[in-house]
Amino acid sequence: MNFRHLTAVFTVLCLCTADGWCSENARVMDELNSPLTPNPLKSAIGEALYNEAIASGEYRYTGNDKCRLCHRDFFIGRKHDQHDHSMDYISSGEFKNNPRCLVCHSTGYGTPSGFVLLEKTPRLSNVQCEGCHGPGSNHIKVASLKKTGGGLLAGEDNPERLKKMCKVCHTSRWNRSYNDFESAYSKYKKAVPK
Repeated sequence: MNFRHLTAVFTVLCLCTADGWCSENARVMDELNSPLTPNPLKSAIGEALYNEAIASGEYRYTGNDKCRLCHRDFFIGRKHDQHDHSMDYISSGEFKNNPRCLVCHSTGYGTPSGFVLLEKTPRLSNVQCEGCHGPGSNHIKVASLKKTGGGLLAGEDNPERLKKMCKVCHTSRWNRSYNDFESAYSKYKKAVPK
């Protein structure tokens, strides 16, 4: 167990007030009792386009091992980002397989080709490239034919969709990662978002 994992477990399970609960536990319990977080991709692109794209079979999650072949600097840069370690925060107890947690801590949860369980689809654990851009299979196909980008449901050519993807999980309840959304979003245009 590494330090980051211990910190995440302690943060979720901490006991820091007289009644035995800290604000972190209260947020977790509120989330577990709230309606299921919507699918980020469906929220960002709309239900009709989402249903059409997924039903077409052209959009499947591939895992970021495929992304690294062309986007090596970003792949390496994200290895130090909290998104690439998001499963560490829910990897124990009741949170590990909870749909309310998995929708934001994995890639493509709730879609036919997305994350299912850590034991079944470890290649899609954490929030990878496709967690923000949508399934990458069509992007890989388009890039191989044109030798350029495109083919993503939430690509850099549509920043409003990308921002919507972020805001599905980064709600006011879970917004500890930034104070200024636009500034945080801009940092992700760089290979290493520091």
